[in-house]
Amino acid sequence: MKLIKVLSFFFIVLLSISCEINKEQKLEKVLEENSYEKIKKKSTHYSNLNQNDSAIYYINKFFDRNKHLAQDHLGNLYYRKGFYYKKMKRNDSAYYYYSKSLEEYLKVDDSIKIGERLFSIAKIESYKELHYKSDSSSVEALKYLKSQNSNLLPSIYNCLGISYNEQKKYIDSNYWYEKAIKLTQDSVKKIRYFNNIANNYRAVGKYELSLDYYDKAFKNTYYDSIPIKLRAKIIDNETYTRFLARKKIDVRNFFKAQKLKESIKDSLGLITNYAFLSDYYTKKDKEKARNYANRMYTLSKGIKRPSDMVEALDKIISLEKNSVKTRKKYLERIYLSDSIQKAKNKSKNQFIAHIYNYEEEKKQKLEARADLAESNLSLEQQKSQKQLWIFAVILTILSSIVYFFYKREKNKKEKAIEVYKTETRLAKKIHDELANDVYAVMNTLQNTSITDERLLTRVEKIYAQTRDISHENSPVLTGEHFENFLKQLFLDFTNDRCKVIHKGLQEVNINQLAKEKQIVVYRALQELLVNMKKYSKATLVLITFSVEKNKLSVAYQDNGIGVENLSVKNGLQNMEIRIKSVGGFITFESKQEKGFQAKFQFKK
Repeated sequence: MKLIKVLSFFFIVLLSISCEINKEQKLEKVLEENSYEKIKKKSTHYSNLNQNDSAIYYINKFFDRNKHLAQDHLGNLYYRKGFYYKKMKRNDSAYYYYSKSLEEYLKVDDSIKIGERLFSIAKIESYKELHYKSDSSSVEALKYLKSQNSNLLPSIYNCLGISYNEQKKYIDSNYWYEKAIKLTQDSVKKIRYFNNIANNYRAVGKYELSLDYYDKAFKNTYYDSIPIKLRAKIIDNETYTRFLARKKIDVRNFFKAQKLKESIKDSLGLITNYAFLSDYYTKKDKEKARNYANRMYTLSKGIKRPSDMVEALDKIISLEKNSVKTRKKYLERIYLSDSIQKAKNKSKNQFIAHIYNYEEEKKQKLEARADLAESNLSLEQQKSQKQLWIFAVILTILSSIVYFFYKREKNKKEKAIEVYKTETRLAKKIHDELANDVYAVMNTLQNTSITDERLLTRVEKIYAQTRDISHENSPVLTGEHFENFLKQLFLDFTNDRCKVIHKGLQEVNINQLAKEKQIVVYRALQELLVNMKKYSKATLVLITFSVEKNKLSVAYQDNGIGVENLSVKNGLQNMEIRIKSVGGFITFESKQEKGFQAKFQFKK
C-alpha cells in the first residue's frame, strides 16, 4: 500500500513538472511570436523614415537574442534585410539576403514565397546585366506562381520584358509586355507597358505600330490620372516617334513634356527631352540643336550619368565645326566611354564574386552536414570546390577576352570615323581654297584680251579635278536618312549614257547600320561608280543589297570594257582598307570586254 502511495506521489510530481515545462514552452513561443511581430513593426517604422541601417541593426539584435527561430520567421527577416539593403542601393548585400530567404522558404516548400524571392533575385540580376541568369530566375519564379494565380505574374513578365529590351531583343521584349498587359488589372501599369511596347517598335523602325500603342495609352480611361512622370514620358516619346516617322508634329508637345518634367524635378526625363529637341532642331536650327545638346551634357554631368554624357557629346561633336574645342570633346567622349565599360566590368565581376562567395558559403554548410553523416564524401566536395575555382578563373579569362575584342572593335570604329572626318576636312579645304583660287585664275584668263586657249583648257581641267575631289570626299549624311542619301548617289551617276539600277536596298534596313558602316558603304560604292565613269564606258550598272546570316552583302556589276589583268591599286586598295576597318572583306573580278564586278560583306 505504501508503495502505491509513493508511486502515486511521484506520478503527481512528474505530471506537475511536465505541465510546468509545457507552460514554459508555450510562454516562450508566445514571447517569440510577440517579439517577432514587434521587430517587424520596428524595422518597418525605421525603413519608412528612410533609416534603413537602423532597421537592419534591430533585426541583427533580434537574431542575437533568438538563435532558434521558425524557418518562415527566419525567411521573412532575411527578406526584410535584403529589402532594406536594396533601398540603400547595396545590391550585393540585398542579393545575399534574398538568397538566404529563398533558402529558408525552400525548406518549408512555400510556393508563393519562393516565387516572390526568385523574382526579387531576378530584378537584381537584370540590373547587374546578368541577363541569362535573370531570365532563368524569372522563369523559375513563374513555375512556382502560375498555379497560384499570383498578382505578381504581370510584374515578372515585365521583368522579362525589361531584360530582353536591355539585350536589344525588342520583339521578344514585346512578347512579355503583351502577356503582362493581359493579366494586369492595374491601369497605370497597363499604360506603362503600352509605352514600353511603343518604344521597342520605335527602336526597330516600326513607327506606325509604335504610334498605335502610344494612341492606346492616350485613349485609356485612366490616362489623366496617371503620375505626371509617366504622362510627360509618353508625350515626349510619341512626339519624337512622329518626328522620326516624318509626320507633322506640334513642337509645343516637346515643351509641354519639358514643363511637366521640370515641375517634378525629373532630371532623367529632362535629359531625354533635351536629346529629342536637339535631334529635332539639327536640320532646322543648328544653334538651338547645339544649345539642347549642351543642356543635356550639363545636366547629365550634374547628376553623374556618364552614358548620357557620351550621347550628349556625340551630338555636340556632330554639330560643332572642327576646332580645338571639338577635339577636347572627342577625347572626353573616348575617356568616358572607356570609364563606363571599366566600371560595368568591375561591378559585374564583383557581383559574380559575391554570388560565388554565397554559393561557397552554402556549399560549406552542406559539406559540414555531409561530414557528420558520411566522411567519405570529402573528396567529392573538394572536387566541386576545385570546379568552382576553375569556373571563376575561366570566367575572369573570358571577361578579359571579351574586353580585348570590344576594345579592338571600338578602336577600329574610331579610326574609321577619324578617316572620314579627315576626308571631309580635306574636301572642304580643297573647295574653299584650291578650287576657288583656280576659278579666280580662269576668270582672269577669260577676261584677258590675248589668251592661250591650251592654257585655259588645262586650267579648266584642273578646276574640274579639284571640284570632283571635293565632291567625292564631301560629308556623308548618316542615320535615318542614309537610304535616301545613297539613292541620290545612284541618281547622280545616272545619265543618258549610263543607267545605275539598285535592288534590295529597302529590305536590308540600311538606316539601322552603325554610322561608321554607313560611311564605308557610301564611300566604297562612290569609288566604284567614279572608276566606272572614268574608265569602263559602261551603259548599265546593277548594285544588289542582301542580308545573309546577319551579314550585309553588297554586289556591284557593270557591263563596261573591263580589264585583262586586274591589280589592286590606289582606289581599289582604298576600298579594301575601308571594308577591313569594319571587319569585312571585298573581292574584285574583271575580264576584257566582260565588265567589272565587286562584292563586299560585313556584319550588320
